[in-house]
Amino acid sequence: MPPEFTFDPPLTLKGNAIVRTLDDAADYLRAYRHARKPLMQENMLRRLEGADRLDEQRDAANAFRGWVEAEGLLQM
Repeated sequence: MPPEFTFDPPLTLKGNAIVRTLDDAADYLRAYRHARKPLMQENMLRRLEGADRLDEQRDAANAFRGWVEAEGLLQM
């Protein structure tokens, strides 16, 4: 199994959550209860959990970043 993708720099989300890895991203998705599009949130979680190869991990990470931005959760 390839090394796990890491966000560089880590994502800082509202509520002072720091997302460094795909596991962190999946944990955040499981705990987040205010999604505007819950079905998209569920699909994102499956995508993160199913990413095995490095290219799949990178794609899942990019999709997660897009979801976070669309939800307005990225803290600048």
